[in-house]
Amino acid sequence: MIAPHPYPIEIPTARLILRRPTLEDASGLHEAVTASYTELSRWMVWARGSYNIESAEEACIRAKEGFDSGVRLPTLLRLPDDGKIIGMAELESIDPEVPSFEIGYWIHSAYSGHGYVTEATHALTTLAFQKLDSNRVQIRVDTNNQKSWAIPERLGYKFEAALKSSARDNLGDLTTFRVYAMFKIEQLLRLR
Repeated sequence: MIAPHPYPIEIPTARLILRRPTLEDASGLHEAVTASYTELSRWMVWARGSYNIESAEEACIRAKEGFDSGVRLPTLLRLPDDGKIIGMAELESIDPEVPSFEIGYWIHSAYSGHGYVTEATHALTTLAFQKLDSNRVQIRVDTNNQKSWAIPERLGYKFEAALKSSARDNLGDLTTFRVYAMFKIEQLLRLR
């Protein structure tokens, strides 16, 4: 007997629908990334070159493959009224033996600062602990991206380590990544 897939296709939150991308989402994804490319190209590894509709299509295909393999739960952040794509958040398996996961995210610049990423991260953290029996969920962010590392701090994640000179940023400079971790659902703070 085949085990059921570990991830849901859709997760509703108070103000969002988190849903796995399909190829039909490529146009909306392209629109969100293009509108925010100046900001995204500073922080996101995948935004180091040009980004066109083919890039969005490839991202949707890779998202489906990751979802189908059970290794990743990529979700588009969508507004429930019109389905507009305003960002993306992903839960990725680090080690199924633990089990442990990592969350990554980005937001459309016009929707930054409204708590949408915090809400999505809260939902994915809850899923990891309540449905996937996680023993660890982590978030890694560039130390220079304070907006991004404010999210795990707001949710009760604990600062665990600074990985100094562990990667090059999109400007080619060595950077430090901050690692935040959570080990049980009771650590997760309520949304304000």
